[in-house]
Amino acid sequence: MFADSFYPTIDGAVISMETQARGLEARGHEVVMFAPNTPKRLKMDRPVHYFPSFAFRSYTDYRIVWAAPRMMECVRKEKVDVLHCHGLASMAILSLTVARALNIPHVLTFHTMANEAVKYYSFVPLREDMMVPMVWIYLRNLLRRPEVVIAPSAPIRDELIENRIKMKACEVVPTGIDIQRFTPKNHDPTFLERWGLDGNRVILHVGRLSFEKRLDIVLNAMADLRKEEPDLRLLVVGKGPASDYYRRLAESLGIKDRVVFTGFLPDDDLPKAYASCDMLVIASTFETQGLVVLEAMASGTPVAGIRSRAIPEFVKEGKNGCLFDETSCTDAIRRCLSKANSMKMEAVATAMGFSIDTCTAKLEKTYDLAAEIMKNDLENRWF
Repeated sequence: MFADSFYPTIDGAVISMETQARGLEARGHEVVMFAPNTPKRLKMDRPVHYFPSFAFRSYTDYRIVWAAPRMMECVRKEKVDVLHCHGLASMAILSLTVARALNIPHVLTFHTMANEAVKYYSFVPLREDMMVPMVWIYLRNLLRRPEVVIAPSAPIRDELIENRIKMKACEVVPTGIDIQRFTPKNHDPTFLERWGLDGNRVILHVGRLSFEKRLDIVLNAMADLRKEEPDLRLLVVGKGPASDYYRRLAESLGIKDRVVFTGFLPDDDLPKAYASCDMLVIASTFETQGLVVLEAMASGTPVAGIRSRAIPEFVKEGKNGCLFDETSCTDAIRRCLSKANSMKMEAVATAMGFSIDTCTAKLEKTYDLAAEIMKNDLENRWF
């Protein structure tokens, strides 16, 4: 597995890669990681090969591998059967180069809507109306090369096709949820007490604090609800390049005392956060799957989610949560709070269909498909 971002950075792609690796290992496979070198390396339970890299100036947690002279030899030494890339930048290009040189099937997961992210993280100061078409040209050229492109949800597969992305094959394979780790049994009143939230109804927001996650929509909704819901609080879990901006926004909206920013939570605390809050809210139009949605549901917590991309694939109005548009978040929070208790069971039932084992079985079939496509291509190459 190849990554553009890697521990200690924690984002959706890193979580997805780790979850899929553990799922594959549980089914008897061996997983080796290829990652950008980082200033701080965490101890890992599996082999990791690091390569020289530099950080994005606008977001230092993202890195570009600039030199990989040992990569091909490392892949050959590990006797790799499938290359699976979890990024769209330098590691996508490098892993494809290795795959072609060694005739190894290549799979790429489309985690990030790069056409939208580019305005936040571009290296060069170009206008958005110039950058976005350039990104689509890059994606059309890149995604036609892997044996299989994985879309984490059906709406993302459809969006790629609608934007004239031609792929050898595209399979919908969601990242699985650890239903043993995320469960209603993690409800813990002392968790809320620790953050001074006991006695309040608490809305949870989990994710990287970046501009594309649109936490501003949620903060404005909290300001709208200030008078009618005096006991309502927002718990914001995560950090990122827009952390200071969102803190200042909460203060300017007069809700500084109603919003708690925790930063990243330890692994043991995150399941407690999901299970102890009344609901989760997500306003990001950027999600290719939105792992936090299924993690919350597995914890028995209904979700108010924006009606965009992958979110409506999992959130069903009035059953396990509520949907909203950019201007209707306030009303969705009202609806979700009023029906939260009645939606808990349906939320759990939704998440059960996306267990790690179920999704790993789909991933195995995708690897088999990639191998079959490569076999056919190699046979046809000579005739």
